[in-house]
Amino acid sequence: MTKLIFIEGISGVGKSTMVRKICEDLTLAGKTVKGYVEFDYTNPIDFYCVAYYTTAEYENLCTKYEQYKDLILKNTVDARSAKLIHYFDEDTPLFEEPLLSEFMKREFCYNPQNPVTLQVYSEAYTAVWKNFISSLKNDVDYIIFDGSLLHHPINDMIRNYGATKKQVFGHIQKLLATLDKTEHCVYYLKTEDIVTQLSQAYIDRGQQPPDSSEITFWKKRYDYDSFVLNHIDQEYQVFDVKNKWDAVKNEILNSITS
Repeated sequence: MTKLIFIEGISGVGKSTMVRKICEDLTLAGKTVKGYVEFDYTNPIDFYCVAYYTTAEYENLCTKYEQYKDLILKNTVDARSAKLIHYFDEDTPLFEEPLLSEFMKREFCYNPQNPVTLQVYSEAYTAVWKNFISSLKNDVDYIIFDGSLLHHPINDMIRNYGATKKQVFGHIQKLLATLDKTEHCVYYLKTEDIVTQLSQAYIDRGQQPPDSSEITFWKKRYDYDSFVLNHIDQEYQVFDVKNKWDAVKNEILNSITS
């Protein structure tokens, strides 16, 4: 049976690097692995640049742009009463104008111009997770996700809806409920010095150091993460990565394979 692994933590803590390294080590050990890092549009349960359509709106879209119907279907994710359409692969658009602009106006979660309601957002998100679990083929040993359980959904809920901790907790509990019959683990990477960690991450990415508003946001994010982890009905492990990154990686690997 495929084991699902969630690597979590605030921005800059090293989630993507951890996912890549663990995938490499497991592969070298003869295991079959799929890993999904940030902005990977093939991720089956996480979203970046996807447009939201109700079923009726989706049918009208396919009729209106019949010449693009096959491409639309290829990039569609079923959310039961709705459809989510991928329209970018990282920085590469998957559609031409005017369809691309239409999709951007219907962005689902990443800085949406016209966000759906929080209830609709949570229902669609949860539906995609249910569909993923029901269609899981168990054709690999491990699937490893970068920030797909806590990081990206909580970002969306705070930035787009000003969600409370209680609302965030309720949404994460719904996602975890879909995993009930799967083997899965949650590993949270943290650092006591958020400012230093975040600043170094920005520099490594060639970005300007975070300003005071960004630092305030990520401190709030860590507070939300801590609240959710302390209240969910789910076992998890927390690792402080400061000055012992390789040791933490090895601990996680041992835990995954035990």
